[in-house]
Amino acid sequence: MKLQNSNYNSTLLLFVLFLAITSCSKPERKVDFQGHRGARGLYPENSLEGFEYALSIEEVTTLELDVVVSADKNLIISHEPWLNPEICALDSAVLADNPMAYNLYKMTTEEIQAFDCGSKGNPRFPEQKAMATYKPSLSELFNMLSRTGNWRKLNIETKSRPIGDGVYHPKPKEFARLIATFLERYDALNPEFNLFDLVTIQSFDVRTLQELRKLHTGVKLCLLTEDETDPAAAMDKLGFPADVYSPNFETVTPEIVNWCHFRRIDIIPWTVNEVADMQRLLDMGVDGLISDYPNKYKELVY
Repeated sequence: MKLQNSNYNSTLLLFVLFLAITSCSKPERKVDFQGHRGARGLYPENSLEGFEYALSIEEVTTLELDVVVSADKNLIISHEPWLNPEICALDSAVLADNPMAYNLYKMTTEEIQAFDCGSKGNPRFPEQKAMATYKPSLSELFNMLSRTGNWRKLNIETKSRPIGDGVYHPKPKEFARLIATFLERYDALNPEFNLFDLVTIQSFDVRTLQELRKLHTGVKLCLLTEDETDPAAAMDKLGFPADVYSPNFETVTPEIVNWCHFRRIDIIPWTVNEVADMQRLLDMGVDGLISDYPNKYKELVY
């Protein structure tokens, strides 16, 4: 009996040690790797082709994109609320006569999509593949994801500024309502999961985030900043703690990372294109990265 007790105690001790070791082991780190405007460094920005490429990269967890509003109240995927002559084939004579001739808020979806915004390439991204493409609607992207079943998270930026209200975009309340209504519709079309869990809405314009918060949609809200070095001041302007803080990567310090984490706010800097900068930020403890070159994520150690 004594020997049996000894064996039992030894077994129990080993089991307790096993539980202690496994419970203290370091959990797997999850990093949100985002493809900026799809994969702007390699494919035309905010294009279906660019999003498809980003989705083919195993490390990419989120598609980052921008939305504006057309004259027929569709959400169009575009960084500027106008056609950018740097990347779109436009009539220079029309632009010379009227610089606002290609204001997307004054154009229908059909009119917007008649323009090629890929064949010119982008002079700032020499590796970008030049190809004929257009500005898709947000519906087209969601339909593509539904059709393929290759859903990832979506980080959607609202492009608005106070000076543009009623000129380049609707006022924040209407903009927020258009987004909420869109998400409600597509959530109903995809009952197998909660679409609101996949979506983050981000903006430099705190007004849009404030209006979305009032609607209680349940989506995460992300505050974008460019030159701000004090996240507390940025959150004060917003009026509540955002779920995610997304600063210019050049402004990020270990102190800012710690400030966010102490308040359970994720920090995901933009737009990081060099592997050395990506690794430095990961070593600081950021929760994700936004890059024009999502193909570089595989080179990182974390």
